[in-house]
Amino acid sequence: MKVCAGIIGMGVGKKHFEAIEGYKKSYVKTICEKNTSLIRILKNKFPNKIITTNENDIFNDKEINLVSIASYDENHYLQVCKSLSADKHVIVEKPICLKMSEMRDIENLLRKKKNLKIISNLVLRQNSKFNNIKKYINLKKDKIYYIEADYLWGRIHKLYGWRSRTKNYSIILGAAIHMIDLVMQILKNKPTHVYSIGNNIATKGSKFKGKSFELTTLTFPKNLIVKITGNGPCRDNHFHELKIFSKKYSIVHSLSSSYIFNGKKRLKIKGNYPDKKNRKKLIREFISSIIYNKKQDKIDKQNLFNLMKICFNAIQSSKLNKRIKIKY
Repeated sequence: MKVCAGIIGMGVGKKHFEAIEGYKKSYVKTICEKNTSLIRILKNKFPNKIITTNENDIFNDKEINLVSIASYDENHYLQVCKSLSADKHVIVEKPICLKMSEMRDIENLLRKKKNLKIISNLVLRQNSKFNNIKKYINLKKDKIYYIEADYLWGRIHKLYGWRSRTKNYSIILGAAIHMIDLVMQILKNKPTHVYSIGNNIATKGSKFKGKSFELTTLTFPKNLIVKITGNGPCRDNHFHELKIFSKKYSIVHSLSSSYIFNGKKRLKIKGNYPDKKNRKKLIREFISSIIYNKKQDKIDKQNLFNLMKICFNAIQSSKLNKRIKIKY
């Protein structure tokens, strides 16, 4: 089977293009972009590709069997639904949608289209340093009692662009989702309760009207506690900070240091960070699962929807200022 793809949005979408084009039996046929300046560049760079401003050219093309969505967050829901309704597999930048009701619609579509696959581009899944941390934890088999996972955005200017105009935009869905996903992969489990609180102190008076900082606490089985932050206004470097504590070891991946302390000495954590070279792997593994009709190794549908449900419950908790039991 061949994979013929259409890409919507060539900002982040250019990374999707690089992962898809020429990988095994896959190629990009059509690119949808609305930025006129970028369109001129794309036509010169890719003379053999169809460049369009109408996304329906992708949905209506029967040859295209994969749609890669890298548009603004507010467009994801309808574009995912259109793709699935047209019997096309989907790669979509996070989040897949902005409301719980939208997620249920996507779930229902996928129940009817059981042969279709969907993946969200959760790039930390392929980070070699984090994957080596997972291997160490699996090897030691010690009970973890606390985790801190902080998304330091380090790009405050991005809050003042399209995000400031997006209804229902959330720093939880736009940033903290990566850390929630990482923690779930480390623990191989789902949280039972969530409590979130946030503020807009650093962005008050700006174009961005939502909460630019959110702190979320997740309670896992056996009372394991996890603290997650989505730190939108952070002036430090863009970074994914992780600290894990058990009785036998501490793991620290921070701006200043990265090590495992086993009670006797500090061990270097193998692997690279941010490891951008490996980010293509997630999309390519997904493409392989389509070509060879295999199970998705990294992110299956249920795992993705569980992640979204946690995020939506975290957003609701922040609005209500109360702890919520998560229903899956």
